[in-house]
Amino acid sequence: MKKILSICLAVLIMAGSIVSTTAATISELEARQAELEQQQAEYQQKLNDSNAAVSEQQEEVDALVGQVQSVTEEIQVCYQKIAIYDERIAEKQTAIDAANNEIEANMDVLRQRIKTIYISGDVSALEIVLGAKDFSDFLDKLQLVQYVSNHDEELINGIKEQLNAIADEKAALEADKADLEAEHETLTAKQDELNTLLEENKETLASLQSAANDAQMQLDLSEEELSGLSAEIQEYYRAQREALAAQQAAAQSSDDDDDDDNGGSNNSSINYNASPSVDTDGSWTWPLPGNYMITSEYGEGRSYETHNALDIGAYIGEPIYAANSGTVVSSNNSCPHTNSGGNWCSCGGGYGNFVWILHDNGYETIYGHMINAVVSTGQSVSNGQLIGYAGSSGWSTGCHLHFELRIGGVKSNPRNLY
Repeated sequence: MKKILSICLAVLIMAGSIVSTTAATISELEARQAELEQQQAEYQQKLNDSNAAVSEQQEEVDALVGQVQSVTEEIQVCYQKIAIYDERIAEKQTAIDAANNEIEANMDVLRQRIKTIYISGDVSALEIVLGAKDFSDFLDKLQLVQYVSNHDEELINGIKEQLNAIADEKAALEADKADLEAEHETLTAKQDELNTLLEENKETLASLQSAANDAQMQLDLSEEELSGLSAEIQEYYRAQREALAAQQAAAQSSDDDDDDDNGGSNNSSINYNASPSVDTDGSWTWPLPGNYMITSEYGEGRSYETHNALDIGAYIGEPIYAANSGTVVSSNNSCPHTNSGGNWCSCGGGYGNFVWILHDNGYETIYGHMINAVVSTGQSVSNGQLIGYAGSSGWSTGCHLHFELRIGGVKSNPRNLY
C-alpha cells in the first residue's frame, strides 16, 4: 500500500512539474499565436489589396499596349498613303513637264514662222492678202492667215488650260499630302506619349507585383511560424492531458486497492486515451440555454483563416454553462478588455478570458471571450454547471461565445454533439 502511494505521489509531482514548467511559457506562446494570427489577417488583406491593384494595373497596361498597337497601325497606314500621294504628285509633275515641253515646242514653231515672215520682208498679213492675184486668191490667202492665227492661238490656249488643270491637281495632291504629314506628326507624338505612359505603368505594375510578392512572403513566413507555435501549444495541452490522466489513473488505482482490501468491487476509470466517438445519448448541454443565435458557423471561410468553432451571439454578462462534466485543464480570467468595433487583444492567446474543459473519451470544449470565468484550472465541473459570463475579451470584435470542440486534439464541429 505504501509503495502504491509512493508511486501516486511521484506521478503527481511529475505531472505538477510538467504543468508548472510549461505553463510559464504557454501564455507567451498563445499571445504570440494570437499576434501571428492578427498579422496573418493583416498580411492576407495586404495581399488581397496588392493582387487587386496588380490586376487593375495589368488591365491598364494591356489597354495601353492595345492603344500603342492601334496608333502604330495608323502610322503605317499614313506612311502608305503618303507614298501613294508621292507617286501621284510625281505623275502630275511629269505631266506638267510634258505640257511645258509641248508648249515650248509650239512656241518654237510659232517663232520659226514669225522669223520666216520677217526674213521675207516683214510682210504683214494684210500685205499677204493684198498680194493676191485675184479675188479667189484673196479669199484663200485671207482664210489661210486666219487659220494659222486661230490655230496657233487655240493650240497655245489648250496647252495652257491643260497645264493649269494639271497644276491644280498637283496643288490638291500636295495639300492632301501636307495634311497626311501633319496627321503623321500628330500620330507619332501620340505614339511617343503612349509609349512613355506605358513604361510608367509597367514600372508601377512591377512595383505592385513586388509588393504582392513581399506580402505573400510575409504571409508564408507567418504561417510557418504559426504552424510551429500551434504544434508546440498542441504538445503542451497533450502533455497536460496525459499528466492529468496519469494523476487520475493513479488515484483510481489507489481507490481500487483500498476497495480490494475492504472486499469492495472495482470502479471503472475515465479513459482519456480512448478512440473518440460521436456522442449520441443526448447528454450534452447547450452552453447558452435558450440562445441559439449563431453568428459564425464552424468551417466558415474568412480572409485569414477557416473558423473552427461556433460563435453564439450573446449579451454582456449572459451566463455560460459547461456542455458536459469534466475537468478544467486551462483557464484565464486576467483579460481586462471589452473589445468592439474592429478592436481585439491577444489576452489568453486570443481567447481572452476562457475556460478549457477536458471531458471523457478525449472530448474537450473551450469557451472563449468571457467577461469573466467563475471556475479555475484543475477544478472539476458537472454537466450544466455555471462556468462564466459572456463578454468580448481577446480576439473579439463584439459580445459572443466562442464555443470550440476538440476530439482527440482535433478541432471538430460542436453541432455534432447535439
